[in-house]
Amino acid sequence: MKCEIIVIGDELLIGQVTDTNSGYIARKLNPIGIEIIRTTVVRDREEEIASAVEESMQRAEAVIVTGGLGPTNDDITKKTLCKIFGGKMIFSQATQDNNDALFARLGKEMNTLTRSQAMVPDCCKVLPNVVGTAPGMMFKRDGKMLISLPGVPYELQKLIDDSVLPMFERCATTDKIFHSTRIVTGFTESKLAIYLTEYEASLPSTIKLAYLPKPNLIRLRLTARGNDAEQLYCDMYEATLKMDELLGENIISYEDLTLEEILINHLKDKDYTISTAESCTGGGIASKITSVAGASAVFMGGVVAYDNSVKVNQLGVEEEVINRYGVVSTQVVEQMAKGVVNKFKTDCAIATSGIAGPSGGSKQKPVGTIAIAVYCNGKVQSRLVAIPSANRMRNIERFIDLALYDMVLNLRTIK
Repeated sequence: MKCEIIVIGDELLIGQVTDTNSGYIARKLNPIGIEIIRTTVVRDREEEIASAVEESMQRAEAVIVTGGLGPTNDDITKKTLCKIFGGKMIFSQATQDNNDALFARLGKEMNTLTRSQAMVPDCCKVLPNVVGTAPGMMFKRDGKMLISLPGVPYELQKLIDDSVLPMFERCATTDKIFHSTRIVTGFTESKLAIYLTEYEASLPSTIKLAYLPKPNLIRLRLTARGNDAEQLYCDMYEATLKMDELLGENIISYEDLTLEEILINHLKDKDYTISTAESCTGGGIASKITSVAGASAVFMGGVVAYDNSVKVNQLGVEEEVINRYGVVSTQVVEQMAKGVVNKFKTDCAIATSGIAGPSGGSKQKPVGTIAIAVYCNGKVQSRLVAIPSANRMRNIERFIDLALYDMVLNLRTIK
């Protein structure tokens, strides 16, 4: 089944809000054979919403619309869809009961504007929103389906999981989709594509290979699509096995995982603990690690040593070393790593010190320079990396990924 997504909101088009809903919808629907063929973003304008809906319904069997369902004047999706499908607005007692219960749980009083959320088109099936006041709606026309969902991410996600997925699972579809992902290091994207030229040419027509690069890593995704599930499974198994043989030690994960998830898996496998000493990354590495469920089994704690006095007094970095080599140096981060290991009594540690910018750099150490040290089982490794960039947030994100990457590579060498 082919499906299109229409995302509504001026805030998305001016960059005030980033669309995360379409990604969530695609990740949920793709495994059950629903193919997302297009995502369209439009303003809160009746004629533009109507045009997008009509065009999408010509191309796809199902359309999912997100946003514009609030109670304020700029939220016009509900009334626009009512016109498109030839209905009139009526009061939904079930929606009002749901909203009354929600406000009772929150201990708040509902105003007149919020009560208007219970008005819905009589030509739709209402999809209850148990975590918000704007209900989802499902319309049908000429054998096709349109589903309208609120734009608030946690409300949309709840409706997708509780109402939309079961609805699509009941739809007849002949498509079966399988994915297999490997995280690869040691290649540039172009070098890897050349290396896999013959392999890619040998794949069955039902299997496609995608390259999704990040700094130091490439996510390789095999996607099998067809109507013979058993044959697809066999073809995917053979394709994955051959890929593993070709790439060998260059594969750092056999699942679609983040660096922090890969790191935690390695630590758990070896029964190691870890701590962090961060300067330029400001606790970002610790935050990434603790964002993973189960991190408490391996992560003991961290120190954000932003000021030199903290490096000296809390981590035992020698002032002479700072004065001689500079705070952004391998010598300093090595002492930071050893200091945090002693402080938290861990097996491993990551330490960082860098120049995130946009100022503070020099000819020798420009903005975008970072010193990283990784410590494990009494041994410390460090390096100084310079990728000049004046974008502070981009630098910090890159610093965090580089540090996690170095720790993963270090742990992989330990048998």
